[in-house]
Amino acid sequence: MRERTTGYAGFLDMEDLVRPSDSDTLTKGREAPFQHALERFVDSINSEARLSPSGVAAVRSRIKSSLAMQRRVSALRPPSSPALDAPVFITGMPGTGAALLHNLLAEHPGVDAPAMWELADPASGAETPGERRALIARGRAHAVAGGRTTAGRAVGLLRQATRPGSCQWLLANTFHSPALSMAHHVPSYSSWMEGQDMVPAYGFHRLQLQAVCNRVSGGALVLRDPFHAPYLSDLVRVYPRARIIRMHRDPADVLASTAGIAWSQRIADSAGVVDPTEVGAEWADWLERHFADAEASRTRIGEDRILDIRHADLVGDPVATLRRATAFVGVPTTPVVEQNMVALAREAAMSAQSAWHFEPEEFGLSRRELGQRFAEYRRTYGA
Repeated sequence: MRERTTGYAGFLDMEDLVRPSDSDTLTKGREAPFQHALERFVDSINSEARLSPSGVAAVRSRIKSSLAMQRRVSALRPPSSPALDAPVFITGMPGTGAALLHNLLAEHPGVDAPAMWELADPASGAETPGERRALIARGRAHAVAGGRTTAGRAVGLLRQATRPGSCQWLLANTFHSPALSMAHHVPSYSSWMEGQDMVPAYGFHRLQLQAVCNRVSGGALVLRDPFHAPYLSDLVRVYPRARIIRMHRDPADVLASTAGIAWSQRIADSAGVVDPTEVGAEWADWLERHFADAEASRTRIGEDRILDIRHADLVGDPVATLRRATAFVGVPTTPVVEQNMVALAREAAMSAQSAWHFEPEEFGLSRRELGQRFAEYRRTYGA
């Protein structure tokens, strides 16, 4: 790769990124899928992200991995699975309890919640025990590396290779995901992303899930992504019978968790100081637009397909809340299943109590002012 470093900025070479290997004869002379999105992301990385040389190398590796995944999954063309006919998507920003609910539902034997290691490499067949062990080990290393940036904090406490993973990286493989904006300071890419038609990206999201479901049989398919809410009308064009669980919490807590994760991730790849107040202001503005777009999107798909759950209810009365959720998913519950779910909920609560929570003030934000700024959202959802 031709790489330059000037001041804070490391530079990625677009031509090098999309150049196929000598053995990859199928893609030679053809534009890579989602190449325009990749160009937007790379331009923003080069002009705004202020990466260190090691950060540039890490981003280059991730991009190359996503491009390879596009080629491998497209070549597979796996058959569609009945599980994809009516999936349930949990969506809620960090701190809302979306990951907790996902993990609790995964305790139900009638729920299929693909694990992190499965979503990390959808194209792998995992046909032998050795291949499966290698994929789990790779997923475990990914989980450890991700958890290292927020170690000791009350976020990502259930992040493990064999626990339910977020499907946000399936969209990131198309370079259409706000997750990329969390890891890096890329405001021009983030602004561009907010106005995009997500149907093609969700089409490849579905193709990747077909590969996962083709190798792992299960029950009701339940998935999770923090960023689905503004794009629900696009999501249901690809998944026409999808249902949505939206998680809600006080925006001050949500912003603290979101800004905390973004700040922690950016430090790892930055060439200089990452200003937490800059990160806080960025995500406060983003979350305001996110809520507005999410409300517009939900009106277009119908209230009967959405279940709203408050973090306070999930933590305060897990049994009643889980009964609502399992009824919505369409799986009957039993006392034994409920006991397993509640046991995990209590374990998660103890871990959260002993961890150090991100607070809005760490990012130059006032809890009181945020309460006023997001008053309408709080009134609507009792957050």
